[in-house]
Amino acid sequence: MGRSLVKWLLWGLIVLVHLHGHRGCFEEERMGLLEIKEEFVRSTPNETIQESIKYFLPSGVCHLSGGHILPSWVDDHKSECCEWERVTCNSTTGHVTHLSLHNIWEFDIESDFYFYYPFYFEDMVWFLNVSLFESFKELRSLDLSFNAIGGWIEHKGSESLLRLNKLESLDLDCNIFNRSIIHSLRLLTSLKSLNLSYNALEGSLPTKELSVFEDLEILDLRNNWLNGSETVQGRDIEKP
Repeated sequence: MGRSLVKWLLWGLIVLVHLHGHRGCFEEERMGLLEIKEEFVRSTPNETIQESIKYFLPSGVCHLSGGHILPSWVDDHKSECCEWERVTCNSTTGHVTHLSLHNIWEFDIESDFYFYYPFYFEDMVWFLNVSLFESFKELRSLDLSFNAIGGWIEHKGSESLLRLNKLESLDLDCNIFNRSIIHSLRLLTSLKSLNLSYNALEGSLPTKELSVFEDLEILDLRNNWLNGSETVQGRDIEKP
């Protein structure tokens, strides 16, 4: 009788969790988010670079201070990371599934100078430690657009991407990646959408490198310096 009661209580707990969803983000992912924030804070352009950017963008920059970056991301156990700005979690499992880190420094991207990117942002190029995303094994969508990223930190790049084996959408629009980025992304074979527009890709269209993305449905290569075919393995692509 006692064992049967325990069994039914366990089943009831499982059903309750399923119906009401997971409460509270995972500690590993919470800490991972805080480390990502620190990475962006460390990479905030210095005052000299900020002034040069303001020269080219007369309307200025809204928040170009490390203290204003992702203000809801705080190291407080009472703060629920699934409720932080730019973070979306699965309501049942509690795992982070979407990260929107677009334009962290909040440039005025409505300016006409947007279309001359990346020329005006070469002085603030930095390299991202992509291993910071290893904690997010359920990540489906990652937006890193418009952050002046020039590539991954050496030895902390490609292999770390192996853990993101459920990533379906990656937006790297408006950064300063060269064509080597495509080779480093080869491990993300689950990708369905890849945006590399407004970057610094040069030369012939990397058809061979792109052929590993068998599930790719959307590929945007506009506003780079590429030449070549308009189609990759039967998939239409967008390019200048």
